[in-house]
Amino acid sequence: MRVLITNLSVAQNSGTESVVELLADGLRAAGHQTMLLTTNLGDMADRMRRRGHHVVDRVAEIVDKPDIIHGQHLTPCLTALARFPDVPAVFSCHSSFFEIEAPIPHPQICHWIAVDEACRAKCLSRGIPEDKLDLIYNAVDLERFRPRPPLPASPKRGLLLTKNFDHQQAVRVACARTGVQLDELGPATNRYSNQIEKDLLAYDVVFATARMAIEAAAVGCSVVVCDARGFAGMLDTGNMERWRRANLGVSLLDRPTTAENLMAAICSYNADDAATVSAYFRDMAGSPHFIDEHLRVYDQVLHAGLRATSEEVALGTASWIEEIAVSIPHRKWLRIVKEMHGWPDAIDQLTMMELLRANTKTLEGNSALLTALSQSTADLIQGGPGNHAILRQIDDRVSRLSRFVDEVSGLYNGMVPLFIRKMLLRIRMRG
Repeated sequence: MRVLITNLSVAQNSGTESVVELLADGLRAAGHQTMLLTTNLGDMADRMRRRGHHVVDRVAEIVDKPDIIHGQHLTPCLTALARFPDVPAVFSCHSSFFEIEAPIPHPQICHWIAVDEACRAKCLSRGIPEDKLDLIYNAVDLERFRPRPPLPASPKRGLLLTKNFDHQQAVRVACARTGVQLDELGPATNRYSNQIEKDLLAYDVVFATARMAIEAAAVGCSVVVCDARGFAGMLDTGNMERWRRANLGVSLLDRPTTAENLMAAICSYNADDAATVSAYFRDMAGSPHFIDEHLRVYDQVLHAGLRATSEEVALGTASWIEEIAVSIPHRKWLRIVKEMHGWPDAIDQLTMMELLRANTKTLEGNSALLTALSQSTADLIQGGPGNHAILRQIDDRVSRLSRFVDEVSGLYNGMVPLFIRKMLLRIRMRG
């Protein structure tokens, strides 16, 4: 079977990237051919190519027609659907929060996969038929993530795995106050690792969510489930089954990630309990079942065949384009852009005008202050001959700075009318 998998990125070992790698490796080991279409290539893609995977960022480089498309993320999935309109597809939802992950019905997509209960609820809320939706939990490559030696009686070293900034300081404070030496990895730290399975062996307590938390638990680390979105607490034998069904993810994060909450979790550290949790995840979250479940879904889809007409498929693809392509109306594309690039919501026109007035007054005030300072310096030069050389240097530098402020003020005020014209044009277009 030839399987084309789409994903936004195959570069830095993020959550969905690691899932793609695990799935692709498992499919190849089972004798199937894998092709990966992404929008962002990196070191991870090179490593996968060396293991025999076909990884590209241009759909024209997919030469062999796939038997099935496994779509992840709306934009690369749309590219694959448009390129191979007669190939049936499945779509995986990995997040109940991000719009780039949210499913959109399409006649070419015959089945959907959710990774936890929250994603399942998201799919159902978007009109996905319940009988076409399967729940397949995230898994761990147990050959790669091997058990660590027994934990010490009290935690000494901690690891924060994060792609968010907002909770970093709270974790740092909590670790400092409890005597835990903290290291950090992930996009928020700009530090990455290609051997996280080896890194985890050196840490006693790990702060993470979702797949990263599952991997840490399988290795045998004590895991505090938290990120910038919120705090769940210490993973233990009392909550492990319920939290597993939630993928150790966002639906559990019902408290703020504060230093106090984190310190309480660290103080609940129990080496024996963490060992039992690790045994549970190694028993329940291994990759063989994960691969078998995906192959079961693929076989089900291929057996049923693509029943939609070419006209229905074309209309479905066009409807996706209406949502994802840039347009004047604020459709799904705008939220996707914000998710991917962090664009803030636009400031309303009245607030923007107040900011413009305030900045203009600030520039004018700075110019006046520099002029007064220059005059005071000139007075000092006339009154103190012993300091003439030093004061002349000060006067020269102040004069240069004053001219610079005047030039910036002129440039800024010259741009204001242009900005206002653009703003009025945008209002007219919306009206």
